[in-house]
Amino acid sequence: MEAVTLRNVSFSYPNTEKKALRDISLSVPAGAFVALCGPSGSGKSTLLRLMKPELAPHGTSEGEIRLFGQAPEEISLRCSAQNIGFLLQDVEYQTVTHTVRSELAFGPENLGLDDRVIRLRIAELAAYFSLESILDKKVADLSGGQKQLVCLASVCAMHPGLLLLDEPTSQLDPAASVTLLEAVNRLCKENGMTVILSEHRLEQVVPMADRLLVLENGKILHDCPPKSLPAAAVKENEFLRRAMPVSMRVFADLGQPGPLPVTVAEGKQKLEALFENIPQTPGGPAPAPARVKTKDPAVEFRHVSFSYDGEQFVLRDCSLQVPRGSFFALMGANAAGKSTALALMCGVLPCRGGKISLLGKNIRQYDPRTLSGGVAALLPQKTQALFGGNTIYEDLYYSLSSAALSKEEKHKKITDAAAFMDVAHLLGTHPYDVSGGELQRAALAMILMKNPQILLLDEPTKGMDNVYKHRLAQRLRGLCDSGVTVVAVTHDTEFAAQYCDEAALLFDGATALQADVTAFFTENYFYTTAANKMARSVLPTAITGAQVTAACRDVIKN
Repeated sequence: MEAVTLRNVSFSYPNTEKKALRDISLSVPAGAFVALCGPSGSGKSTLLRLMKPELAPHGTSEGEIRLFGQAPEEISLRCSAQNIGFLLQDVEYQTVTHTVRSELAFGPENLGLDDRVIRLRIAELAAYFSLESILDKKVADLSGGQKQLVCLASVCAMHPGLLLLDEPTSQLDPAASVTLLEAVNRLCKENGMTVILSEHRLEQVVPMADRLLVLENGKILHDCPPKSLPAAAVKENEFLRRAMPVSMRVFADLGQPGPLPVTVAEGKQKLEALFENIPQTPGGPAPAPARVKTKDPAVEFRHVSFSYDGEQFVLRDCSLQVPRGSFFALMGANAAGKSTALALMCGVLPCRGGKISLLGKNIRQYDPRTLSGGVAALLPQKTQALFGGNTIYEDLYYSLSSAALSKEEKHKKITDAAAFMDVAHLLGTHPYDVSGGELQRAALAMILMKNPQILLLDEPTKGMDNVYKHRLAQRLRGLCDSGVTVVAVTHDTEFAAQYCDEAALLFDGATALQADVTAFFTENYFYTTAANKMARSVLPTAITGAQVTAACRDVIKN
């Protein structure tokens, strides 16, 4: 039986000439695991929402959609709620009750199931997803990974046949991402649930998938099992060259015969075979030269502690230094205190324990308007909160309302910032009619208009495809070259390894490790990049796919 069938489906949003989807035809059998990927704005979220009738976007649709053989308009709300599960990117929009137990019960209660059945489902889900220890905890007190897992369990409480997931790991640390994806994979492989998952972080997703669906400009570019993806496509297409798992990218670049290795383990085996008879240079490839020329700190924490409730400390005796002009990654598990640290750095939260210095000056000595008006600017994790107008231009203009600028000067500032972040073509668009990655870029344009000396970014690559991550990194590094200090909270180890200068790992409210990125990722064994995991037996200091590829080319050449 086919879970999803689309025939010549096209879709366009109101007041736009460009179609978000163009002539999409596909058939997904029941029990399949489909990984959906593509550049930001390629139509992934639109396609997923068309498969969930009550979440279908407003606009003009053409073609035929069948879900378990029925047209969307023929499916009742009850049937859709029960049979088609949807996991949103931002769990804050999907949690509706106070405790984990009531969250799990919410769906079955609304279906009118009796208490005995509901209790059984809660018990079963708690055991299956290992939620027993947090059943009576408040949802608001959970980490991001726990919330996402609870939302997944809540959807599964309805026993859906089709599970749709829109970038479910975008806000999760690497360990939490693996936990969630393994749970999704079990639902598919052990329970026969059909899974269609949209994701930008593909390292763990692609090996699990039966099928890879690549969208580009609203059309299907590739539809095949991951191992059947042509090496030439990975090498020649910019999105695939940056988005596919590192094992696929490395061996596509090398042009090695046979199917591309999909997992880290497969890539490791091929690398070790390649290096088998090659004498090893101690330490492997030389690390990239450090860009930071000074240790003069732009941000300094000295024994900083912070508690929201006066009892449990989010940060405790935390010390770190961010060099001026550096691109600095702040990493760690969900709820490790990273976002709290950023809020302290810009004065959004008061420093009550320890000392924080910005640009050599105690943060308490700054006038609040000076601090927020050009010293430090924060891009929050929830960028939707920055937008409330009818167009992105309107919101950007409103953000300059207190600036002593003429209308013409404000217009120029907006257009310059929008051009810098590649969102000039979206200025007349409603903020909620663009993709998550595009809205993230628009939010960053808004923050950059303040011309901050210290730019604080909370998950800046959330919702962005790997192609634009590269462009964003080039722009951020350009800002660093001009003297701006960039501090980014990120779970994206590949992004940090490739583009950042230094990184710090927060654990239990304190700094567990701070080092340049090569030392940081080679000292870590689990919290490191896929490239390092794949290559460390033969190239101990390699932390990026580009370093592995370069070393392999030298071996092949010699």
